[in-house]
Amino acid sequence: MTIAANEVGDRYVLPTGSQDAARLDVIQEVYGPISIRGLEAAGMDGVRRAADIGCGTGTMSRWLAERMGEGSSVDGIDISEDQLAVARMGQPATGSARITYSLASAYEPALPSAQYDIVFVRLVLCHLKEPDRAVAAMAALLKPGGRLVIVDMDMYSFLAMPPSEHYRRWLEGARAHQHNIGVDYSVGKRLHELLSGSGLETTFLAADQPIFNSGPGKHLWENTWRNALPHVVKAGSIAPAEGEELIAGMATYDARPDVWIAVAKMFAAVGRKGG
Repeated sequence: MTIAANEVGDRYVLPTGSQDAARLDVIQEVYGPISIRGLEAAGMDGVRRAADIGCGTGTMSRWLAERMGEGSSVDGIDISEDQLAVARMGQPATGSARITYSLASAYEPALPSAQYDIVFVRLVLCHLKEPDRAVAAMAALLKPGGRLVIVDMDMYSFLAMPPSEHYRRWLEGARAHQHNIGVDYSVGKRLHELLSGSGLETTFLAADQPIFNSGPGKHLWENTWRNALPHVVKAGSIAPAEGEELIAGMATYDARPDVWIAVAKMFAAVGRKGG
């Protein structure tokens, strides 16, 4: 089964499944701490039912299952069957909550209303044309007192130190692409606004911007933009030759030991449903 992007979700512009699993593992290494900080701030004690919206390869679904323990349940949804296939291959530790994965979108999660203690979503809103509509759909899943934990970015906070002309030009291209496809790559700065607009009380708001001099984290955004290039070119946001030249320049720059990379800042917000 394939969900058409123009039916229930907006188009994801990166590879899915095994093609991108390694990069998603780096996402977890880099942005896992702020994600877990948001979930712990929401309060995990006594959580019996959780949903992971846009679960990808299941990294955070497994974390939730292991944290919640036996007798609890986690429902992970994604618009990509390739992502779900990889997620289903991963098994949480013995004694974890039961995980069920299904094909659905943030706009229409196809999960029962008012049944969840925790709903979690990371790096999904930045791909959506209507993030407010998605947040409202997620808020509807919460039982009274339930918490929605959103983790999303401000891409334009990215810094190369010393500055890089290749990165500067790519960020300009990202702004053009954002405009062309109607999304917001700095939606992380609006999380409180989105929660309030869905009738949720913001109880926690934090940001984290890891900085790397070496290792996979240093190359995360170089590799992200490399993977996104075909879609960015298809949208007419950048010419193919220029895109290739910029990514080659980023790779050369990142290989320098004197370069530090501050990855895109990630925000975590918790919204609580009254009652």
